[in-house]
Amino acid sequence: MNIEITPQILLGSVDAVASKSHAHRLLISAALSKRPAKVKISTTSQDIEATRQCLRQLKADIPVLDCRESGSTLRFLLPVAMVLKEEAVFLGSGRLPQRPISPLKEEMEAHGCVFTNQHRKKGDAEEICHIKGTMSGGIFTLPGNVSSQYITGLLFALPLLRENSQIRITSPLESRGYVDLTLDVLKDFGIEVYVEETEGCPTYKIKGRQQYLAPEEVTAEGDWSNTAFWVAAGVLSKGSGVICHKINPHSVQGDRQIFSLARRMGGIVLEKEQRILAMEAPLKGIHIDASAIPDLVPILAVMASVAKGTTYIHNAHRLRLKESDRLAAMYDCLSRVGADLIEEPGGLTITGVPRLKGGRVSGYNDHRIVMAMTIASIVSERPIIIEGAEAVNKSYPAFFEDFESLGGVYRVL
Repeated sequence: MNIEITPQILLGSVDAVASKSHAHRLLISAALSKRPAKVKISTTSQDIEATRQCLRQLKADIPVLDCRESGSTLRFLLPVAMVLKEEAVFLGSGRLPQRPISPLKEEMEAHGCVFTNQHRKKGDAEEICHIKGTMSGGIFTLPGNVSSQYITGLLFALPLLRENSQIRITSPLESRGYVDLTLDVLKDFGIEVYVEETEGCPTYKIKGRQQYLAPEEVTAEGDWSNTAFWVAAGVLSKGSGVICHKINPHSVQGDRQIFSLARRMGGIVLEKEQRILAMEAPLKGIHIDASAIPDLVPILAVMASVAKGTTYIHNAHRLRLKESDRLAAMYDCLSRVGADLIEEPGGLTITGVPRLKGGRVSGYNDHRIVMAMTIASIVSERPIIIEGAEAVNKSYPAFFEDFESLGGVYRVL
């Protein structure tokens, strides 16, 4: 689906969609629980449905788990499946089969698993790996600059084993907020994890033979990763601002940093209970360390494109391994609509211009690229055409409906 977006300011209010990061964790914990739980998720998406479907497939003797394009589903369930089963097959589509699973793969192999891959196709999906051998416990060693999803997957799985285990992080941990979110959910489900810290390098100590004990009801909280687009819309739009409801300002979600980053850039962002108000103000360039907030980089790049001065986004190497190479994608998209930026090996250097010019861009089959370039239309002189806008279904199927409710104007070409 290609869409043309007419420049308009956005005003009004919108409810935050359910956090897919939180929803993944609640669904997996509930599936592992010894007693039933009601998991309330206000909105769903392709990634959430991938996890839900895979958890159903886990009931098979030899489960075939189609993770679709969800990296979280794959990396969370690799260890979980192999403490429950002796054999499992993982499938994926889009860029997922090419996205890394090392060094988690090597750690699982060191604890009894054997990985193979015959690159077989099953419909639209491709085999990622065929694993045999139940995983044993012990000591797992990972660097801190790889995906936090590897750590989360192990944290889910290791309490179920007979042995005690440790996850040792050998360098300062990036994306710590996602691991903290996992620990919060595990605690709610009765799982104990002891954390020892040495110079920013945590060791997670997990007793074996634990049981997941679900509360009667759990609710996925509002999603800060997607709320970030409406915060940006508020600080880029002249007028009374954009209000985001049903969002927890005190969440442990790492992408809550959009609140402080927007303020550092000069935007007006206010909080009250479960609401955030974002209002227009002159923006300025800042230095941004993206190591803990890689998902915010696309929308931060849009904000920086019209901020006075220069913004430096660094420590963003892992963005090259997402649904798209997001550094290259944002450089291409913003360049095409008139921004002044340089693509660095691990980030972007962006010098603000008064207005963007508009133009035609690819959505790169990446939900965050599509949403970021949609918000870019607010500060564009002419329409922006986005190819492949249906990519928003991965995390936010109702994005364009909410965009329209705030005054956004678009048409399908």
